[in-house]
Amino acid sequence: MKRTISVMLSVILAVSALCGCGAQEKASEAAVPAVVSEPQQQEQQAEPVTLTVTGSWEESPAMEAVASAFSEKYPECSVVYEYVQNYSDSLLTRLKSGDAKLDLFVTNNIQPGSDLAPYALELLSQGGALDLSGTFDGLIQNFVYRDGTDVKKLYAVPLGAELRGMYVNKTLLAKCGLEVPKNRDELLAACDTLLAAGYVPIQANPGRAGQQLMYPYICSMIANAEDYDSVYNKINKREAGISEFFRDPMQLMYTMVEKGYYNYKYIENTTGAFTDGTADDNVRSFLNITGENGEYVKADDVGLVAFMPSVMSIGRMMEKYKEDYHSGIDYEFVLSPVGKDGGYAYMSPSEGMAINSASPNTEWALKFMNFLLEPEMNKKYAELQNITPNTADAFDQIKQKFSVPDDRISQLGSVTFDYEFYGVINETLTEISKANNPKYMIDNGDGTYSMYTLDYYMENMEQRFKDA
Repeated sequence: MKRTISVMLSVILAVSALCGCGAQEKASEAAVPAVVSEPQQQEQQAEPVTLTVTGSWEESPAMEAVASAFSEKYPECSVVYEYVQNYSDSLLTRLKSGDAKLDLFVTNNIQPGSDLAPYALELLSQGGALDLSGTFDGLIQNFVYRDGTDVKKLYAVPLGAELRGMYVNKTLLAKCGLEVPKNRDELLAACDTLLAAGYVPIQANPGRAGQQLMYPYICSMIANAEDYDSVYNKINKREAGISEFFRDPMQLMYTMVEKGYYNYKYIENTTGAFTDGTADDNVRSFLNITGENGEYVKADDVGLVAFMPSVMSIGRMMEKYKEDYHSGIDYEFVLSPVGKDGGYAYMSPSEGMAINSASPNTEWALKFMNFLLEPEMNKKYAELQNITPNTADAFDQIKQKFSVPDDRISQLGSVTFDYEFYGVINETLTEISKANNPKYMIDNGDGTYSMYTLDYYMENMEQRFKDA
């Protein structure tokens, strides 16, 4: 499905020959007819250009807005956004076929081993044609191609930054006499009240719930440590005992599971919510839109989910579902208030954009990429995309929007190690998230089950560090 962003304007300039005066010109006039039927010179009509951008979003108001503004500035170039189903497989198939009609494509970070690397234009080799002067250097550096050499390569540029946190159902909280929690004590107290009222307070797929709640806190512990270099080096070297550094966030997640504040198997069995981990499933579950196979209805305007750990960018889908189903649920995205003083902001790259190396419109594609990365334009794009802009002042914007101080904000560059650190943490948090599911508990042999101790999970994490 293609969505044409602008109407191309063709401008034809006809230049008429101008007659001069003078003795020689008068002499020549006698030798030529008095009437000239065709102009002596005529400029060639400029060829219009169409850029095609592919992505996985069925609709992209953010990309449409940028493309429209670009074509207004450059009438000779129109931009078309094309939604592609089964995006990962279909995109690769088209790139392998040498599809020159595909100029730019939305993508995740392209690193060694990526199937997309052979088909993406290396951007740093384009010299001054690529302008990154207004971007956040930490985001760009995370997209730099790392193949073990000192040669820097860049195959895609992040279009903004993602934040992890949780969506809060303010309507359900109000029904229970609660307000949006601002710190750990308030969050746990709210969970107590909600549980007593018959709700499972925190709901999300177990593969994401723990890391979206706790990972920003964990990253901040490292990035904002008083002895950052020492802490970083110990974790980077995977020194014995480093798992203990993360005991507090793991303890908090364990407590939430132990008390039933998070109980994914119960929710799966009783309400059928949060079963497949897709963004659509998350949004429908949060807004209490029920059904299957495309036949969905709004169950009510209150919902059953108070807190949903998630990424901020899912908000654009939330808005669409709320509008389409006329949901009356009032919600807000907050930094998960798991700290004693509040929440933590962790900035990682959102999806990026790459240029097809087979495109015949490389010059225009670079011009469009530069236009999208201009600070004011990128801020408009980010607002519509529900992400943080890729601008030099990204940290300041996060701090202002969420009232978070310097010592509770971090970015991916501060917690990038020589091994898959994120994988170790995520596996552990996922394991703890499943700790109250009988399948993963101790069978007492009498029809009852007991959770493994926190130390059991801490030992597992220590082993993961050794094996990473």
